[in-house]
Amino acid sequence: MSALATTRPRRVVIIDDTPDLRELLRLALTRGGFEVVAEAGDGREGIEVVRAHRPDVILLDLAMPVMDGIEALPTIRRLCPTAKIVVLSGFGAQQMSARAVAAGADGYVQKGAPLTTILDYVRDIASGESRKPARTLSVVPSSSRAVQAETLAERPTMSTKATVPEAPPGAQAPVESRAHISAWEAMELAPYGIIELADEPLFRIMHANGMALRLLGAASIGMPLSMTAAELSQLVSFHRLDSDASFEVDVDGGRVRATLRRTGWSVLVYLDSGAEDVGLLRRAIATTAHEIRGPVAVICGIAETMGWESAEINDAQRDRLMGSVARQARILDSITADLLTAAQIQRGTLRIDMQVVDPRTIIEGAIADRYDVEVSVEDTRSVRADPLRFEQMLTNLLSNAHKYGAAPYSIHVRAEEELVCIDVVDHGEGVPEEFTDRLFQEFARANDAVASGTGLGLYVVKTLARAQNGEVGHAGGTHDGSVFTIKLLAC
Repeated sequence: MSALATTRPRRVVIIDDTPDLRELLRLALTRGGFEVVAEAGDGREGIEVVRAHRPDVILLDLAMPVMDGIEALPTIRRLCPTAKIVVLSGFGAQQMSARAVAAGADGYVQKGAPLTTILDYVRDIASGESRKPARTLSVVPSSSRAVQAETLAERPTMSTKATVPEAPPGAQAPVESRAHISAWEAMELAPYGIIELADEPLFRIMHANGMALRLLGAASIGMPLSMTAAELSQLVSFHRLDSDASFEVDVDGGRVRATLRRTGWSVLVYLDSGAEDVGLLRRAIATTAHEIRGPVAVICGIAETMGWESAEINDAQRDRLMGSVARQARILDSITADLLTAAQIQRGTLRIDMQVVDPRTIIEGAIADRYDVEVSVEDTRSVRADPLRFEQMLTNLLSNAHKYGAAPYSIHVRAEEELVCIDVVDHGEGVPEEFTDRLFQEFARANDAVASGTGLGLYVVKTLARAQNGEVGHAGGTHDGSVFTIKLLAC
């Protein structure tokens, strides 16, 4: 073997769907003596760059759009049987490392580990040394500001003669409320839905707490129950004379157990979805933690990079890293905004500040420095909307398009009678037909989705649209992909 061959730096391909993380890994690997010859943003593209460059080392993310790392790994292994493949992921090592190694990986390192730790681990794997997966050593700065408690939304109060509704079997009875707090205000934060129906054939909704409104979907005070939950209305009518009726029923928010109680003038319905809510909560915590971990890993890596000697990083690279911090911070802000909005929806404390808004201004703010999107405006009218909520809706749809769709992306503003329609278009594979009915439900994610997500984005968009007297819909593209449309009243 020649001297040139022994000193040639090992050639690396990085396959990860986060450009900011690829930038960090490239800097760290170059600093460590490796040569990064190519990058890719998904598994399918990764296979092509590996085929073209035949690298010595491959860093491969697991959760990516188009084709994930586990799916791409066997093909990459066949293309480069002697290359060292190190899997990168935000998932727990015990959960995913065995699966990755079984599919052909040589090692596993978690995102969020210090760059020096990742570099040492990759160096050992590349040199043929056996090593356990690197530990995650993320440092998350603690907030110095306490979270302020939110006030309950104003709700219609019951008559002073009314008593606090009796709790369903097995539930803890509420504490007696103060004189100036109505029974319904006291029950607002109950972990189960409570509806009071007028004892009449239409079963009009007299009162409903936040959980009940979330479960019923499009319900509002004064609406006949059959207009929002036809099956529930039929079963209430059938059991209305029973003293202790209990049954399961499907509503907009999923399957619940309904329990009936009668007062002298109304029917109380308790909707308990506790078992499903616990499952949803567990899945939501897991997916949200994964969503948050990615931006935190990038920000922590940049903080580590800023401690390097000035000779190791030039001004242009430093500027790019600062741009990465801003982008990842916006991602974190978007995630926390959706979590807060979902909590406000459930508790009935959602606030909307309606103003006259120019859609073009909102669109420009949503795509600036974040998305490469073609924008066409046919309808130049303003709309009545909350500008912050409008931008949150649009950002969620753009994020959804980039996670689950494919380029090119576009926004089309058009007129539909008294409505201004904002179409967000992608050219991916589209929404699976079997998933369309659950598309806008809380925590809903397609079973075969390879991209990450909290499952809250579209649910938040739907609820915010309704709160602004608008709506949101989905349709397939003319040729492929998806079209999500926000419709708001024109001024």
